[in-house]
Amino acid sequence: MTSPPPRPAGSQPPPGLGNGRVEDRPTFLVHRITARLQQVCNPVISPYGLDLYSSRIVAAVAQAGKLRIGDLVELMVLPQSTISHQVKRLEALGYVKRTRSSRDNRLVEVTLTPLGQEAAKVCMRLSETIHDSVVDALSATEVDTLRRLLAKMFDALPDAGEIDIGRGGRGLARMQAIGTGVVRS
Repeated sequence: MTSPPPRPAGSQPPPGLGNGRVEDRPTFLVHRITARLQQVCNPVISPYGLDLYSSRIVAAVAQAGKLRIGDLVELMVLPQSTISHQVKRLEALGYVKRTRSSRDNRLVEVTLTPLGQEAAKVCMRLSETIHDSVVDALSATEVDTLRRLLAKMFDALPDAGEIDIGRGGRGLARMQAIGTGVVRS
């Protein structure tokens, strides 16, 4: 892993970075891992019309055999609109088929087509190769600890819309106002 350049000796982190350097924070390290995964995976899966998100959907459906859209939303932790868009793209590529559930007509289930099963083989081999390269660099205890810590980190994150970065509950409203360009102090 290429590390960011070191901070000059004796220098202080910028204001607001009381927890140290941004690049040393676990959340930033997760971002770097995701960015590296895209760099490594995209050349392999892009010839199939896939990106990292869609390849994960294909792999998840391959593993389960059939998944509801809601299951994919929960698994991928992405908005329903994003999952629906991805599934429509995969359907247009001929990789998946969407059908109404025979048990509940309101539910849409996703399955792989024969072409999708072939794409899934590529996605699964890539996933296994990446997984193996990571676990080969760690002991079994470290892998177990890493899994537990990542799950704990995920569980510690607030749900969308629940974060408040200010005092007295004003931080979120201030951040939303910054996003709209209207800031009231």
